[in-house]
Amino acid sequence: MSGRRGLFPILFVFAAAGLFGSLLLHLNSVDKQQQRYKQHTEMLEMSYRAALHTYRVATEIYLRDTIRQPDVLALFARAWQTDLTGKARLRQQLHDRLRGSYQELWQHRLRQLHFHLPDGESFLRFHQPDRFGDKLFDVRPSVRIANTELHDVTGFEAGRIIDGFRYVTPLRYQGLHIGSVETSIPFKSVQTAMTEYAADREYQFMVHSELIQERLFPDFRSVYAPSPLSEAYLIENPGRKHPDTAVPLSTTATAIAERLRRDTETMQRMARNEAFSVGLIQAGSGYVVSFLPIKEVTGGKGGYLVSYVKEPLVTTIKRSFVFELLGFAGLLGFAFWLLLRWRGSLAQLAEQSAKQQYEELLLIQQEAIEHGERTRISRELHDGIGQALHAVLLRLKLLLGTIEPGRGAERIAIGELIQDIQNASAELRNLVISLRPLPLSGMKIDEAVQWLCNNLEKDGGVSLLLQIAGDFDNVSDQCSLVLFRVCQEGLTNILKHAAAKRVQVSLQRQDATVVLTICDDGSGGAQPVGTSGSGLAIMRERVGLAGGRLLIESPAGQGTRIFVELPCH
Repeated sequence: MSGRRGLFPILFVFAAAGLFGSLLLHLNSVDKQQQRYKQHTEMLEMSYRAALHTYRVATEIYLRDTIRQPDVLALFARAWQTDLTGKARLRQQLHDRLRGSYQELWQHRLRQLHFHLPDGESFLRFHQPDRFGDKLFDVRPSVRIANTELHDVTGFEAGRIIDGFRYVTPLRYQGLHIGSVETSIPFKSVQTAMTEYAADREYQFMVHSELIQERLFPDFRSVYAPSPLSEAYLIENPGRKHPDTAVPLSTTATAIAERLRRDTETMQRMARNEAFSVGLIQAGSGYVVSFLPIKEVTGGKGGYLVSYVKEPLVTTIKRSFVFELLGFAGLLGFAFWLLLRWRGSLAQLAEQSAKQQYEELLLIQQEAIEHGERTRISRELHDGIGQALHAVLLRLKLLLGTIEPGRGAERIAIGELIQDIQNASAELRNLVISLRPLPLSGMKIDEAVQWLCNNLEKDGGVSLLLQIAGDFDNVSDQCSLVLFRVCQEGLTNILKHAAAKRVQVSLQRQDATVVLTICDDGSGGAQPVGTSGSGLAIMRERVGLAGGRLLIESPAGQGTRIFVELPCH
């Protein structure tokens, strides 16, 4: 349960990191999109301004070269002060004078030429010469401003017949204000000019429906149709067969517009009259739709210029976001897996450490029991059998003193018994010493190894070379005990099984390490790995628990080499 409880904080941290990282990736993707969308919005505005600038330049040239000629101005100036008959005659004369130049306007995409009297009365519409005499100040702000404030007015404006992008300028003759003249272009002219700048785009102009309802002649309402994008706007009727009708949207662009109609955010931004662009995927391809609010000449809402263009970057950014998100999730999952592996390794190490500590403690306890048992046996041998042998030896010596010198055979027999008992006592003393635990014997490890080697050389009848190097004063009891037991086991095996004649023992202190090497020229063939109860297996277990390493080389017929390396702390 503690492991699971420890996992919950990690899961929480990784979940928080995943959410935070996903949010950052999302914000980065949105930022990339907005930067690209902003470029589309700026491009639409620049194209629109460039188209209007071309129109303005063409209008100013026409005004300079045609309208502001003395005969034209003199003819129009008389219209303000004459009666209806005179106005009709002057209207016809002005129409005849400018009819040829009006045809030339079409070459510059200028579709309207309209003269107004100083009070805003429509004097002559070249595109509708039969419609005149209506007062325009209330429905045509550009005409009112040009005739009252006496300056040029340029921009979009809804009209009595059709909306347009207008240029209205006041006219003066001999220092007097005589009225105004306007030229205008339909959206198709703007659309054509903008398409020349960017042929891959579709454009549509939507005019605010309230303007149309306020100003348009009722019999021209069929010129407009509802916009597929918003019910608050109208577009030119795509079914109207007229040269100036704008090119309608393609099926794909119309489908995109209908989708955006249901997008709440797009509708809200249009209601706020914002300039913006949005991206979306239609039929597997990315598109960007840009919205440019077009103000009327008064500064109020006029309409929206909308462009549609295929933009592969929309799908690229979305795919990039998905790939980045998957990559981040993969890295996060890999990090989580590594952390789990690390926790598992820590738990395994802790378990191994606890197991090693348990085994070391068990070994210490076993050693303590073994030492106690050895001490008890050593004491019993010394106090029991040793004392008994000593008592027998004393009695035999007393008995020998009572036998007459003439009884030589008996004295010899008793003397041999005394010698045998003395030999048995000496062997018993060696056995007692060997059973006595090393820490209780008062010897350092180098002294204990030397004592073992002396006994082997004396009792085993072998030639032994001992080499000792280093200081062994601060070698721990555990290290000393392991080395002593390994050396004792190794020498015992040589004495019992090896049939060796020469033995070499080396004990060296190297910084924090003690190295013991035992070599013999015996028969070899010792098995490095025996059963759990064998001497070599116990030897290997002792060294491993003490944190050292043991190597045994024993090829048949070539002797045996035992190498032990132990930390001496």
